[in-house]
Amino acid sequence: MNAIGASVAVFSKGEHDAYVMLAANRQYMAMLEREEMDGVVAYGLADIFPRYLCLPLSEQMDECLRTQSPVESEVVIDRGGRVSWWRFVFSPVFTERGAARRVLNTCIDITEKKSLQSSLAQSQSRFESVVDAAYDGILSVNEDREIVLMNTAACEIFKVSKEEAYGKRLETLIPQRYRERHPAYVASFGTSPIMSRPMETRVTVMGLRSDGSEFPAEVTIAKIKVGTATEFIAVVRDISERARLIEELQRAATNDPLTGVYNRRHLSKILRGELERCRRFGHELTVAMIDLNEFKTINDSHGHHVGDEVLVAFTQAVGKHLRDVDTVGRWGGDEFLIIWPETAEDRAGRAIAAIRDELTDIQERLSKPGTVIEFSHGLFQTDGALDADEVVQRADQILYENKRTQRGG
Repeated sequence: MNAIGASVAVFSKGEHDAYVMLAANRQYMAMLEREEMDGVVAYGLADIFPRYLCLPLSEQMDECLRTQSPVESEVVIDRGGRVSWWRFVFSPVFTERGAARRVLNTCIDITEKKSLQSSLAQSQSRFESVVDAAYDGILSVNEDREIVLMNTAACEIFKVSKEEAYGKRLETLIPQRYRERHPAYVASFGTSPIMSRPMETRVTVMGLRSDGSEFPAEVTIAKIKVGTATEFIAVVRDISERARLIEELQRAATNDPLTGVYNRRHLSKILRGELERCRRFGHELTVAMIDLNEFKTINDSHGHHVGDEVLVAFTQAVGKHLRDVDTVGRWGGDEFLIIWPETAEDRAGRAIAAIRDELTDIQERLSKPGTVIEFSHGLFQTDGALDADEVVQRADQILYENKRTQRGG
């Protein structure tokens, strides 16, 4: 038996149906931390194994003899804190006289394998814990773009559970209008020598939640090797709040906070651009400088909240009679500027008349009954020969000439 490379021993049932070891090679005895077996002495299970193993080993040998077939198990032997793992194989020993009554026990040391498995399990657990605790959403997809990993943050971002997401295509998290081209993007990145796109080259894309709502997301992607296959890792950050703040800042930089129309600074920029188009293409352009009549009186008599209503009502009336290419903005206080590209003065005059009619209906819905919204205006048509400041100045002059005329000189 000592010529056999593995640890082997032969067991048989002795008195009182208790198993005894009849023979064992050196390797088996070394496993038991004992000297070579004395050929005269038969060891009981309790003589060679820790007490906690005696019953399960006896039951496995019973099963082997009952079924007349091999039985395998993994056994941990703890001797004073020294732990080793073994694979025990119990095989029936057949004789010419029929059914086997003895058992051959072959043992294979799997301690190193178990140690590696434990280390791997710990590493996997550590990795999963770190990924799941991450603030950003983390996704992993295979070469077929099927989701194989999704952390808690990603589930919250996309409003989906892991069970719902796993196995589905990544495109289910992308709005429909982007899905057709997405597989080609993934394939291109998969064959690229670039292994990752760092944060400084991250891009903003639109994500799709399970409820159908869309959101702006910042995405960083990388690819990793899992065996012979390639997987793609995406770090996703919902930037809805940041996008909203940026939009608010942009609006604050270009729009009047009360009325929502453009402010003077942005309006001047638009006017300069339209005048350049006039000069380039030979178009005419008409502007109107408008001043609300008796606005100070409205503020003083009814309060600034009514004055604010008047300003908002006026811009609403104007907006109903402008084309998409036309622009209105608050020039300052109770003054507004309207820009009509490619428009002659007579057509702009008809738009002014329509705005007056619109105000008649709107002013009836103000919180202070009897409030009248009236305005004076100055129209000026140009071919682009003058600059923006000169155009505004001409319209302003015409406005005040009209106001003097209305007051009777």
